[in-house]
Amino acid sequence: MREEGYISPRQAAVLLWFAILPTAILFLPALLVLRAHQDAWLSIIVATLAAGTVAVAVYLLARRFPHYTLFQCCELILGQVAGKAVAMVFVLAFFQLNAVVIREFSEFLATAVMPETPCLFFSISILIIAIYAARNGLEVITRCTDFILPLMVIFIAAIFLLAMPEMATRHLLPVLENGIRPVLGGALVAWSFLGQVVILATYGAFVNPPRALGWSLITGLLGIAFFLGLVVMGAIMVFGCCEVERLTFTAYDLAQVISLGQFFERVEVLFLAIWVAGVFIKITLNLYVTALGLATVTGLKEYRPLVAPLGALNIVMSCLLYRNISEVRQDLLLVEPGWTLTWQLGLPLLLLVVAWLRGKRRTGA
Repeated sequence: MREEGYISPRQAAVLLWFAILPTAILFLPALLVLRAHQDAWLSIIVATLAAGTVAVAVYLLARRFPHYTLFQCCELILGQVAGKAVAMVFVLAFFQLNAVVIREFSEFLATAVMPETPCLFFSISILIIAIYAARNGLEVITRCTDFILPLMVIFIAAIFLLAMPEMATRHLLPVLENGIRPVLGGALVAWSFLGQVVILATYGAFVNPPRALGWSLITGLLGIAFFLGLVVMGAIMVFGCCEVERLTFTAYDLAQVISLGQFFERVEVLFLAIWVAGVFIKITLNLYVTALGLATVTGLKEYRPLVAPLGALNIVMSCLLYRNISEVRQDLLLVEPGWTLTWQLGLPLLLLVVAWLRGKRRTGA
C-alpha cells in the first residue's frame, strides 16, 4: 500500500529533525559525557559521519526504487518470503523504538515536572492525540512541524545564548586527554539516536521530486548534529563534565540556569511546552511508519485501522520495558547501541548490496 499525496524535500528534512532531536537533546548529552567526558562534542561528529553511511544507503535505495517505501523495497530485493521477514524486522524495530520514546516522554514528565502523576497518564494522553494525527496521514504530520520547528530552533539557540554568561570554555579542555577510545565509545552511544536517519527510507517514497531526497538527508542530518552539538557543548561549559554526568534531563537543566536580572527566569516552562510538541511529532511519525509497514507486510490496502491497536500496544510495551528512569538510561547506554547497529545500519546496507548484486531496480511505483 502507499500514502496519498506527497511532501516537499524541505518537509522531509524537518520530519527527520523531529524524528531524532526531541529526545536526543534531553537524554543524550549526559550519556555522551559519561563515555567521552569533555570530548563528547567530538563523539557527535564521529556519530554523524557514521550516520552518513546510512544516509547514503537510504539515498541509493531511493534512486534504485523511487516512490517505494523501505518495506516495499525489502520484498522487491529479497523476494516475497525473505523480504516480508526483513520488512517485519523493521516494523518491530520502529514499534519498539516508539515504545521507548513514549516511556522517555512519560518518565521525564513524571520525574521532573509532576512527580505525583503516574507515567501511564502521560502515555495515554499523548497517544490519543498521536493516533488521531497518524490516521490523518503524512501531510498532516508535516503541517504540524511547520508551526513547531521555528519555535524549537529559536528556543535551542536562545538557551545557548542566554546561558553564555555561565559558560567557561576551560571545561572543554584538554581535547583528547584520554585518546580516541572514549570518543568512539561516545559515538556508539550517539549512534542509537543519529542512526534513526533510516526512518527517511520509510517516508522518502512520498518526497517529490525524488531526486531531491539527498538534499533532505544532508540538511536534516547536519541540522541535527549542529543543534545537538550546541546543547552538549553548552551543558559542558556551564556545568562541567562531572556535573553533566549526574544529570538526567540535560537540556531542561540547562534551561533552568538562565536568569537575566530579576525578571527573566523559569524559561524551562517554555522549553517544556516546545519539547512536548516535538516529542508528539516523533511519536506520531513512528506510529505512522509502524502502521504503514505492517499494512505493507500483511498486504492491507489501508494502514489506518492498524494505528489505534498499535498505539495501545505501544503503551503496554512502554510500561513493560522498564521499571524506572534509571533502567531507561542503562538501556540507552548499553543495549540500544548494539541493537540499533543491526537494524539501522546492517540491514539497509544488506538490502543495498543485494539489490546491486541482483541488478534489482524500478523506475517508478
